Amino acid sequence: MILFVAPHLDDVALSCGGLVYRLASAGQSVAIATVCTADQPADWPLSEAAQHEHRQWQLGDRPYQGRRAEDVCACRLLGATPIHLNLLDAIYRRDAHGAPLYTNTNDFIGGAVHPRDWQVQLPQAQAALAPLVRAATWVYGPLAIGGHVDHVIVRRAVESLAGRSAIRYYEDFPYADKLERFDPPRGCAFERVALTAREVDARIRAIACYASQLPAVFGSAAAMPERVRNYVWRAGGERYWFVVDSTGADK
Repeated sequence: MILFVAPHLDDVALSCGGLVYRLASAGQSVAIATVCTADQPADWPLSEAAQHEHRQWQLGDRPYQGRRAEDVCACRLLGATPIHLNLLDAIYRRDAHGAPLYTNTNDFIGGAVHPRDWQVQLPQAQAALAPLVRAATWVYGPLAIGGHVDHVIVRRAVESLAGRSAIRYYEDFPYADKLERFDPPRGCAFERVALTAREVDARIRAIACYASQLPAVFGSAAAMPERVRNYVWRAGGERYWFVVDSTGADK
């Protein structure tokens, strides 16, 4: 099995849709495991951050049923198996006293990971991912470009479970698209997957399944295909990063 690990339900389609489609079309067993897929407990009040995201998603006060359905649609188009690990998104997580860990967008995108997340969320992610990583021949995880705390935690979880030689890091799109210049991660090199027109189209069709996310991510659903095509053109396809030693050898 080839395992792609996503912090959120759209991350792999956004960043890796072309490669997932290629692998699945070639008969490979591909799974997309998404960490943050749980509904917020009904008796918890919504944080300011959660209220903001819910207004953008327009899926009601308990939107994750709809978001999981979007993911099933995208995975079906790509030929991958969806796996939902049922952990809470950053916008829902709370400390031991019930206070939100992150109260606004700047707290969880580009902010520091809350100490409680290192104590609770990281071990939970490791436990949920461990059997999947053990069964995988290759593991694809986020570089955590953009610094979203969920991406940072998932990257740490993947690194703690898989050997370096088995990990490939994907460029978190669209965060990577917002950078004027992309600085290669220290100690890493990349391999480029040049996509066919059909593979780019598959990536776009899969992203379109996440209708609740398109206005927030792209401004509108209509703007999405051009943004994706432009980034693929700039990158020469999809780029996947791996750790190298001082001699440049894949570790």
